[in-house]
Amino acid sequence: MAGNKGSGRKNTISIHPEKNTIIKQIVLGEHDLPGGMSKAQVAKRIGVHPDSVSRYRKDHITEEMVRSILAEARTAPVDEATRVLNDERIDVARTYETLARRVEKLITKAEENEDDGFALAAMNGLRKVLKDIATMHGKMATSLSVSVTLAESPEWVTLKSILQAVCDEVPEAREPLLRHMRHHVLSVTQEDSVL
Repeated sequence: MAGNKGSGRKNTISIHPEKNTIIKQIVLGEHDLPGGMSKAQVAKRIGVHPDSVSRYRKDHITEEMVRSILAEARTAPVDEATRVLNDERIDVARTYETLARRVEKLITKAEENEDDGFALAAMNGLRKVLKDIATMHGKMATSLSVSVTLAESPEWVTLKSILQAVCDEVPEAREPLLRHMRHHVLSVTQEDSVL
């Protein structure tokens, strides 16, 4: 049995210049997420046999890599929406600031021309603009943040059921498992009762 492992030949994906993109496409494809491709599609795209992609998935893509890619895929739309909202907030602020400067110039010009009626009207307009700026800044001052809760993820629910099954099969594993969870500062208050 002289497989590729003994021959020292590098896997095509491992040396491919788009290795990270390919890994991401494989993982996202397995979970039917946008940006993903089936193993057959990936194989066709890079010119290898689909079995090579399957072997690469099995031998080189760790569960940690999968979790990282899936977490990024889940938060990417929220991150993009946050960026757009922040950009819009900045645009609105710039618009109001420009408007306030223009009204100030009108007031200055009216005062220079000793047109008190126009200056008073412009000041009233400036007051409204400043009030709008304050209102918009107040509404937009809310800090946008993204939080991903591990306890709600399907992966964690599955992992907990696996850990429960293992602890049921091997009761002496319960104490070391909880000790390690505490050591790594994982919340075990609910898991104590479950496990």
